[in-house]
Amino acid sequence: MSESSEPHPTAKAASHATSLGQKLGHVWKWLKWPVAIGILVWMYLQNAANIDKILATPKSWGFAVLAFVLIGGSTLLTFARWYLLVIAQGFSFQFRDAIRYGFIGLVANYVAPGAVGGDLFKGVLLARDQSSRRVVAFATVLLDRVLGMLALFLVGACTLLIPQGIPDNPQLKLVTLLIWCGAGGGLLGLVVMLVPATTHWGWVLRLPRLPVVGKAIGELIVGVRLYQEKPRVVLAALGLSLLGHAGLITGFYFCALWMRQPWVPGLVEHFYFLPPTELFAVLIPTPGGVGALEEGVSWFYGQLRPAAVPQADALAAGATAGIAYRVVALSVAALGAVYYFTSRREISAAMAETTHTAE
Repeated sequence: MSESSEPHPTAKAASHATSLGQKLGHVWKWLKWPVAIGILVWMYLQNAANIDKILATPKSWGFAVLAFVLIGGSTLLTFARWYLLVIAQGFSFQFRDAIRYGFIGLVANYVAPGAVGGDLFKGVLLARDQSSRRVVAFATVLLDRVLGMLALFLVGACTLLIPQGIPDNPQLKLVTLLIWCGAGGGLLGLVVMLVPATTHWGWVLRLPRLPVVGKAIGELIVGVRLYQEKPRVVLAALGLSLLGHAGLITGFYFCALWMRQPWVPGLVEHFYFLPPTELFAVLIPTPGGVGALEEGVSWFYGQLRPAAVPQADALAAGATAGIAYRVVALSVAALGAVYYFTSRREISAAMAETTHTAE
């Protein structure tokens, strides 16, 4: 065999890396729930006595109802945000479809096999409805996620403008820096996207000529231009995202009050630490952020506690508040189970496509 027929070392390395990534993805498919449950069990064992004490006290069920209403309403606002971004592209799309796909995605975050999230399901389901511009249809989900993350950072940044008793320690200083960088960088990126001149730069106009990916990039550029013609729609979607996160964080605070704990941080402090905590939960690929979010909340409770509150009590309070929030969030997601189980055939087809996409 001639030397030229041998695979190039770089190609062999890339093929090996792809194969390894696929194997790791299949392993994580079966490990993600055990890991998530393991984190929760570890948190409980670390704070068992204090958590049992909190659970044994009478509960303020009115706060549980308020939390459910706020978290459920905030979930609907995220569906409305995506709906605005989709119809701005001129797609035939009804708000009831946004609710249906949104709930399917919400449930898929918890129950879908493989390393695919609810956003991927929403994108595939929407793209399957479109006879053309499927790349743009899928990209609306990505922009929806980006606006959601930007709103998270903006909520945290606005909170930093309010006087509050955040302890002055190196860990929280890094959190504050992350919030400011995320908010500033996200706003800059949004402005660049909405300025019409950006899609007429020379190097941007050459991208559609690229082999293989050129056509898809060309569709995306056309989609961005449509958003540039309708900046109010994008800003309205960002506004809905801000309202949704505000409702979600307030609902979380009510979950903590529901448990009638001896001490919880104030509402302003929750607006400060929940945005980076949600970001942490997104980055840790457990189903729906289970375990990661609860651990993050517990850590922040420990960091924000006043000197008079023992560290063990603060950590237990955070763990209990996180678990209470998870109960309410799962109750909201259970509403989506109706959509999920009545769309099994459609979801099975989308699942096959998302698995192929992920690989």
